[in-house]
Amino acid sequence: MKFNKAGVKKLAIACAFFVFIASAVVLIFLQTDYAKELTIKGRQYVQINLHKNWGIRLTLLKSADLFLKLIPQPSLIPFDKEASGVGVDHNKIIDSHSIKALSLLASNFYPVQNVEELRSAMLKARKGDVILLYPGHYSILKRLEVRHHGSQDSPIRLLSSVPGTSILEIKNTEGIYLNKSNWRIENLTFQGACGQQRYCEHAIHMYGNADQTQLINNQFIDFNAALKANGNYQQSPAVFADNVLVQHNDFYNQTLRKTDTPATPIDVVGGNNWLVDNNFIADFARQLSGRVSVTYGGFMKGGGSGGVFSNNVVNCAWHLPYQSSLDVRVGLSFGDGGTQDQFCQNTDCEYEHFAGKIKNNLVLNCINDVSIYLNKAADTEISGNTILNSVGIDARYKQTSVKIFDNRLNGRINARDNAFISQRDNVMVK
Repeated sequence: MKFNKAGVKKLAIACAFFVFIASAVVLIFLQTDYAKELTIKGRQYVQINLHKNWGIRLTLLKSADLFLKLIPQPSLIPFDKEASGVGVDHNKIIDSHSIKALSLLASNFYPVQNVEELRSAMLKARKGDVILLYPGHYSILKRLEVRHHGSQDSPIRLLSSVPGTSILEIKNTEGIYLNKSNWRIENLTFQGACGQQRYCEHAIHMYGNADQTQLINNQFIDFNAALKANGNYQQSPAVFADNVLVQHNDFYNQTLRKTDTPATPIDVVGGNNWLVDNNFIADFARQLSGRVSVTYGGFMKGGGSGGVFSNNVVNCAWHLPYQSSLDVRVGLSFGDGGTQDQFCQNTDCEYEHFAGKIKNNLVLNCINDVSIYLNKAADTEISGNTILNSVGIDARYKQTSVKIFDNRLNGRINARDNAFISQRDNVMVK
């Protein structure tokens, strides 16, 4: 078959036009939320299977890997924490006059300068007592425990006068084991300092009846699950911490966590009426080991109710960049990946959380998954949040019912597995 020059030219123009149109269609498709999710899933599949195959299958996987690498990754949105005013307030200093007033008003006043004095004071402290840590480094080789409850009107206070000057270097699985109510912990820095990261699990472990705990203006740095709360299952029915306040704290890691255990800064199982407000939560990720690693900034699960995440900044990638698409970081959740029945507050885990609210938070850079995930979360509200640089919001399973309104987000809002969503007045941004 022969072509003259004019025919070849027309064919070339037609082919070029076809390639142009096809490229435009592909580029438009790649801007859709569905395509972004498909790209993430494709990258994950290739990265998991690339080194497990050979022959034609390996060739196809390599080709897919090459194509996926041509698709640009979202750029991380920078965030200036110091200018934001969220998290720890370093100007919240308790001056000498206030310290003197505390010492006069306290039932017992314990000024401590070393670990032995601190340990002794925490065991002795009763309602209305004050434990003041002088500036310095306190090396914690064995967890600190308490024996007595405070009261709602007279909590037991454990504090430093100047934020960031009293540093508890935790070299044990847990820093403070808190199983009594009405403790207020303020202005302290908890620093994970274990030889192996897998041993630095919790700065504070709240177990059972730790009602009315207040954690205010503290720093939690380099832990797997800095704040852990769960039930006292030795009692029947099990007892969980209620009415807890977590406010104006920093939770972040300086390196990837080398652990197989959960790496979630705020890990709450059971308990009612938690308020997690105005905290900075960032850089929670595990070092990859050939499979998808899912971590969360904070979650409440296990059958609790009335929990609120409000006015927090959750930055999935602040100073720790993503390793690959296998590095999955989710901002906030009611439900997490679920709870085994024997650990649930409502005995059968029919729902993971009831009547929770996620409101007025800024959630950034959860590029490999959603910013908010609901799993069996009944009667939930998600409102007033700004959600940027992620897949969006997922609600999953028939037990989940959620009202989503007045949010500003990119990504999409998705109901999965018969979840019910009511939504209005949300602004979708690019």
